[in-house]
This record gives sequence, structure tokens and C-alpha cells, in this order.
Amino acid sequence: GAGGGPAAARTALEESAWGVVLCDVTMPGESGLSLVRHIRDSYPRTAVVMVSGIDDPFVATTALDLGAYGYLTKPFGANQVLIAVANATQRARLEAENARYREHLKRMVEERTAKLSMTLAAKGHAVESLRGASEDMVALLLRLLEARDAETGRHVERMSRYSALLARRAGLSPERCELVRLASSMHDVGKLSVPDDILLKPARLTPPEYEVVKQHAELGFRMLSRSAQPLVVLAATIAHTHHERWDGTGYPSQLAGEDIPFEGRIAAVADVFDALMSRRAYKSEFPLEQTVDI
Repeated sequence: GAGGGPAAARTALEESAWGVVLCDVTMPGESGLSLVRHIRDSYPRTAVVMVSGIDDPFVATTALDLGAYGYLTKPFGANQVLIAVANATQRARLEAENARYREHLKRMVEERTAKLSMTLAAKGHAVESLRGASEDMVALLLRLLEARDAETGRHVERMSRYSALLARRAGLSPERCELVRLASSMHDVGKLSVPDDILLKPARLTPPEYEVVKQHAELGFRMLSRSAQPLVVLAATIAHTHHERWDGTGYPSQLAGEDIPFEGRIAAVADVFDALMSRRAYKSEFPLEQTVDI
């Protein structure tokens, strides 16, 4: 809509918004490539389609690199112009939407960062928020386990409370005991990868089936070991070591004595204690005194 060369185009761009500019490469007083650069820098929402009588790949590439949305070589038909303009308009619209979306995400990050900073400023509230988030994560994992086997879910709940009790009796701080309780809840998360026909088998497992189940310690460790969050780090350690034995005959690493992490030893005792005290398809529950002796 604006004729008269580069100067007139600059004036028209200042006076009103334009969706698309058709710009010749060769114009009096200024190169069209220079005008493209000006439009790109000053009016990023305006799409430019270059028009030229020169079928030169270098010029076309230069124009596109400078920000042109298309390059038409004379002579061309009306349909070619319509297609070029439509493509340029569509691309400009998509880029504008993308820019708005990125700005929206940026604002969300800034808002949440500000909220987090305010939360961290209040130490007590920060601890409660972290604890709440941690318990939500643990509850989700428990629901996943319970969805496959209700008894496994109940075992996890009891075992985690036994672990916290042992941690307290061992002299750990209240904060560490709570961390042990939450982390030990995830000790069997690797069983999510054990096939149903083995995990839910209503009879004693065969040696090959037992070897499959034993993989859950390593699998749980792999699932949890990618996080640096203290709770998850401890959970990964417990998942990996809660079947090790003091005499080195456990699995998966045959660790012995104090080479077994302390919290792993706590979880091992709590895990076996609950297993002995619970009825299974292949065994009855043991009496409390016999369980304590074992």
C-alpha cells in the first residue's frame, strides 16, 4: 500500500502497523536488504517478502538470513504473490504466538521463583512445604504399589514406621528420623518393574522367579538415583541396600558389616521384622517373641 521507495516505506511503517511488506532488492537511494534489516530490528511483527529481478541464490540467501519471509523472482504471477504473502502472514502469526507463549512461561517462572524466595525466607514454612511435597511424592508411590498389590502397600506403611522407630532408638535427630520414615517408604519402588505373575504369585517362588524379584533393589536404585534432593538420595540408598546382610550374604552387592549404609541396615531389620510378623500364602505369621529372636 505504500509506494515511493525506501524513505516512503520507513515513514509508512512509523505511522501505522503493517502485516506484510513487499520489498524490492534494488531501489533508489537504499538497498532493499538494508530496509529488511531495519524492519526486522524495529518492527519484528511485520513480515517481509523480497521481490527481485535477479535470480541469484546468494542474494536470496542473504535476504532470508536478514529476516525476509520469502523471495519472489520476477516475472511472477498473482498466485505466487498470494501464496508468498499468505505464507509470510502465517509464519509471522505463529512466531508472534510463540513469542507470547515464551513470555507467558517467563512470567510464570519469575512468579514462582518469587514465591519460592518468599517461602525460603520463612524457614519454618519452607520446611513444612518441603515435607508436604515429599509426603505427596511418597503417597503417590504408595498408591502405585497398592494398585498392584494391597498387601505390599500395607507392608510399606508398617515397615517405614518401624524404620523411623529404630532410627529414633539409634539416636538420630527427629529431622533425620522423619527423613528415614519417608525414604524407607520407597524401599520397594523397584517392584513396580516386577511382572504381575511373579509379584502376585500366591505360592512360594521358584529360584528363577526369586532371581527376578531380587532385581527390584537395583531397579529401585536406578529409578531414584537421578535426583540430588536429600530425601530421594536417601531413598535410593535404602532401596539399594535394604536386602544386604551383615555377614555379606545379601544382595545385590554382597556388602558386609559397616560397609552397608546405616539407614540401609535400619531398613533391612524393619523389612524382615514385618515380613516375619505377616501372613503369606506360603507361611503363617511368626509370634512376636520368635520374630525378635530371629
